[in-house]
Amino acid sequence: MIELMGIAWDHPRGYEPLIAAAEEFTKSNPNVTVKWDVRSLKEFGDMPIESLIERYDLITIDHPYMGQADKNGLLLKLEEHLSEAQIKAFEAEALGLCFRIYQYNNHLYAVPIDAAALVGACRKDLIDETGLNLPKTRNELKRFYAKVPFGYSVAWALCPTDIWCTFLTLCAQNAGRGFIKNGEIDSKIGSSVLDELKYHLDFLHPESINWNPIQILNRMGNENEIIYSPYLFGYTNYSRKGYTKNLVHFTDSPVGVQKNISTIMGGVGLAVSGSTKNPAIASKFAGYVASAEIQEGTFTQNGGQPANKLAWQSAENNQLCNNFFGNTEWTIENAYTRPQHPGWNLFQEQGAELIHEGILKNTASEVIMIKLNELYKTV
Repeated sequence: MIELMGIAWDHPRGYEPLIAAAEEFTKSNPNVTVKWDVRSLKEFGDMPIESLIERYDLITIDHPYMGQADKNGLLLKLEEHLSEAQIKAFEAEALGLCFRIYQYNNHLYAVPIDAAALVGACRKDLIDETGLNLPKTRNELKRFYAKVPFGYSVAWALCPTDIWCTFLTLCAQNAGRGFIKNGEIDSKIGSSVLDELKYHLDFLHPESINWNPIQILNRMGNENEIIYSPYLFGYTNYSRKGYTKNLVHFTDSPVGVQKNISTIMGGVGLAVSGSTKNPAIASKFAGYVASAEIQEGTFTQNGGQPANKLAWQSAENNQLCNNFFGNTEWTIENAYTRPQHPGWNLFQEQGAELIHEGILKNTASEVIMIKLNELYKTV
């Protein structure tokens, strides 16, 4: 018997589809079992994987880790363990850049299993009841606040991790994908975005500065207070009947100057530890989870948010999730992707705290940007 150990992240979207896929895999591979532990969402985004590779065979991973993994030899090079046909299928069937973001230095370090980006979320029943029209641009968003009836509120996910993602999103929407060059974020672009974030805070639910997407979506789904959130990572679970008291509907976020750039790419790849004692079977399982058949069926049916475009375009899956996939596919296809070079993740974690603290203290945006770029030079 072979027992593989995997590490997922602590939300039903993060572990339930993997547990279900493992059970299906064992049916056709009866000598193999896969057991899953979980870590927090913040640990998923920020915790170095060096501490995981000795204990776990399978690791769910965020794409900016690819440079660090390549530099330090942390993960298997999956092109050495998966067939050429499999890899070509993953690339052809990936939604947007969901395949390419797990490549680095011509190696494939993870397969795409989950696709996400910042999207808009709303209580469609309340939006319809109040006669509001959701904003399609950031200028429309500024006018939208004044139309929200008393008793309702708009919320953004602006805890440190998420304010960082929103900051990068708005920079890309303003200036295109090249606003980070030679280890420096364009200070003028960054300062203008920080000023804009400060502006929005005056119109938002006061807890926005502390909330992550899950906290907002739980509140939105179970209470009748938050009517709209323009920028948070989408969770298909909340668009499924019965997950919360009320359905949450999802749509594209407001866009900025660059009409062909949506928001920042998130999502999850499934990687195999470079220290695994069972590289062949662990790689086989990773490929199994990323396959179109599992992505479109078992993975999505068990609360997953697949990365395969066939799963996103499935009429059955869209019916299950109240058109979550059809309503946000454009966002994934046009998402901005973060740098992947070694050191980015440390900068990301520390930069998020720096921006969050600077916004809380109302530090001059130019000063925040000076500190941010000084920090960038140290990683």
